[in-house]
Amino acid sequence: MDKLDKDILKLSKLCKHWADHNDSHKESFLKWRNIAKEKGLESVVVKLDNAIKMLDKCNEFLLTANKELELN
Repeated sequence: MDKLDKDILKLSKLCKHWADHNDSHKESFLKWRNIAKEKGLESVVVKLDNAIKMLDKCNEFLLTANKELELN
């Protein structure tokens, strides 16, 4: 396996790792979003909801990149 192949394999694994790592952050965001909702902090809830949506979109891109790299 040449250096380019190793780099592609590494990048593929990193994309999957980053998406998994984001999922752990998402769990924390959801927990604290619910606490903010209980406290009546609606503007904070909206911002955390937006952050969660952005994490989901980020993961979509990372996992798509991962699939493309696996085809190489």
